[in-house]
This record gives sequence, C-alpha cells and structure tokens, in this order.
Amino acid sequence: MSDVFAIVQIGLQAGQERLHAISGNAANATLPGYRRQVAAAATFAGQFAAQGAQTVATQAAPQMRRGVDLRAGQLMASGKPLDLAIEGDRGFFALSDGQQLFLTRAGSFRVDAEGYLVGERGYRVQGSTGDIRLGSSDVSVRETGEIVHEGDVQAVLQLFAPAEDAQLSPGQGSLLSVSGGLTPVDSSRVALRSGFVEASNSGGPQDMLALMALTRQYESLVKVTQGYDEVLGRAIQKIGEI
Repeated sequence: MSDVFAIVQIGLQAGQERLHAISGNAANATLPGYRRQVAAAATFAGQFAAQGAQTVATQAAPQMRRGVDLRAGQLMASGKPLDLAIEGDRGFFALSDGQQLFLTRAGSFRVDAEGYLVGERGYRVQGSTGDIRLGSSDVSVRETGEIVHEGDVQAVLQLFAPAEDAQLSPGQGSLLSVSGGLTPVDSSRVALRSGFVEASNSGGPQDMLALMALTRQYESLVKVTQGYDEVLGRAIQKIGEI
C-alpha cells in the first residue's frame, strides 16, 4: 500500500474514533451527571517512549485515548431530597456493584427495597463506612454529606477524587471507570446541594465545532486520495504509451 494511502487510512481511523466520542456526547446531552468524552491521539514522543522506535514506526494507526471532560455542568432544581449535586468541579459520588467502584456526578439517588441508598443501575452509594443503608427514606442531606432522620445522623455520604496516578475512562451512562486509587475528599472543601441534580456538560458548541472540523478533515482526506489516484492513473497511462 502506498504511503499516501496509509496516511489517509490513519487519518480516517482517528476521525472515526473522535466521531464515536462526539456521537456519544450528543446521545447523552440530557443525561444528568454525564461527562463529555474526548478522544485524542497519543503524541509520537509519548508512543516512542512507551513502546520503542520499532513498534511506533510500524504501527498502522495512532493510539487513540478516550478521556473525559471534568468540568462541572449546570445545577438544576428537582425538589427531591435525595437528589444531590456537588458544587464546583471537585469530587465524585462513588457507586459499587459489589465488585467494582465507579465514580459519577449523577446524584439522583433512592432507597431500594433492602434499605440501601442506590444510584444509577441500582449500584449502592458509598459512605464513610461503605454501603449506605438507611432505616427510612424520609431523610434530609446536609451540605457536609450527613444523612439525617428526625435529627439523628444515620450515615455520612463520602465524596472521592481519583489519585494522582489514576485514570478515568467512560463507562455506561454517567458512570466513570477508575484505573488506580481513590482519595476521600474532605467534606469541608466541598458542598452538597440537596434537591438539585447536575446537568450533562456535553452538547455545547465545542461538540458542534469538533464535528465541523471532522467533516472538513474527511473531505480533505478524500480529496487527497482522489488526487493521488488521478496522478497514479496518469503515470500508468504514460508508462503504457512508452
């Protein structure tokens, strides 16, 4: 395969990965707590350092990394006492499926039939001592995360932040998978808003601009392919005339 066609193939594959991220953002633009996905290629220097020159030189396409935009979304009033929103960019709720912890900014919680406080997909919300189990759904939540029933603190909701060496990757819905450790967030450094949910931070002008840029990139790559094909065809024709 010609080097020109190989370069075009790399560009198309990278564009396809970015398109998947943009389409996911559009599909979840109204999902509370959703974090906008960002797809980016690892730099050549980074690949060189991590894999070595020979591996990078023979690689067919750049390594695409799917990350998340951690900027906070707008807070929306819901009026439900178990709907919680975190003020500012710092901190995440932690949910457990019994085997793995997930982070999320989606604070639409409820009490299940067993009395556990659960969030998205029915995963259990984590407190300062693990799964939060309440004796009643008639509770209020203070800014510090204390869950109170008739003046008595039943549990304390704990917020977490990824450790310095941890990486976040998109999961299902508003959930984020964590590769690495978690650090508890000091309750004095954040505030919870009861009766509010955080909107998705996707669907803004940045995604529209990214889609326009991808469209132009695709058109340019197609023109390069067509131009090179025409040049190659003329060259073959000339050789045949000799």
